[in-house]
Amino acid sequence: MKSLPIRMLVFVFILAAFGRPAAAQDDLMSQLQADSSAPSEKTIATFKGFKIVNILSPETVKKKNLDFRITHLFGNMGSESGGGIHTLYGFDQSNDIRIAFMYGINDRFNIGFSRLKRDENLVGELKFKALEQTTDNKMPITATIYTNMAYSPKEDANLTKTAYRMSYCTQIILAKKFSPQFSFELVPSYLHRNLVAPDDENDILSVGVGGRFKVTRSAAIIADYVYDFDRPELVPKRYDPIGFGIEIETGGHVFSLMFTNASGILENDYIANTVDNWGDGGYKFSFHISRMFSFDKSGSGWSKPPAGK
Repeated sequence: MKSLPIRMLVFVFILAAFGRPAAAQDDLMSQLQADSSAPSEKTIATFKGFKIVNILSPETVKKKNLDFRITHLFGNMGSESGGGIHTLYGFDQSNDIRIAFMYGINDRFNIGFSRLKRDENLVGELKFKALEQTTDNKMPITATIYTNMAYSPKEDANLTKTAYRMSYCTQIILAKKFSPQFSFELVPSYLHRNLVAPDDENDILSVGVGGRFKVTRSAAIIADYVYDFDRPELVPKRYDPIGFGIEIETGGHVFSLMFTNASGILENDYIANTVDNWGDGGYKFSFHISRMFSFDKSGSGWSKPPAGK
């Protein structure tokens, strides 16, 4: 059982991000006096990428667009965790690689497929933006539902049945753009694994928090953290994934350069299997690179979208 102070810290963080002071009467009066007939405009680019460091953002791929994404997670950098000069601080190692595609059925509903090196997972994904924040705050947040199903075809004597190879993750991504510079999100998650170790749990409830702070026109600082509720004491011990980095936009590309202690890239993996600790040098370098393609209606095929999209 996690300590009460940690639970309180998470609770206060949530209130600070999404709550409003009860005494803010001036703000309430200004909302009551606002012109209710004015049209609401949707808030755009709450997050620039479709993932922060470890956790997903609420963003969806636009209709008939295809997002092609490669994520690479290197080995531990600290010598206490097997890194150091002899592995070029983890760059000689490849802990996990993900190749992913996400297609926009419409602006709010996406389907995707990805393959990962670690556990050889093949993943089907669905993502639906249920609510969209508006600039007049009539809708104060964006809410996106994400779910996946992963299948591991790797050779393993324990995986004697097809069902043992399956895992599932569902998330609700609640996000708010507080200003042109700052966005924040809260991500409750439910993870189910059909096969686990004897002392482990099949079901895991967790909550992630993440943020983006824009520092220049094309660069932003990104960070996230995932808290696992009531995790059993296991050997090796599991740790909460923590990540931070910088996000850079260059035309049709979005690069994210990051450091994290997560042991894998997929939600089904890093939530349940992060065994590396920042304090022991268990942090790794990672990057996302995303390329967006849109379908050319003239029939000439896939091409990059116009600048600024």
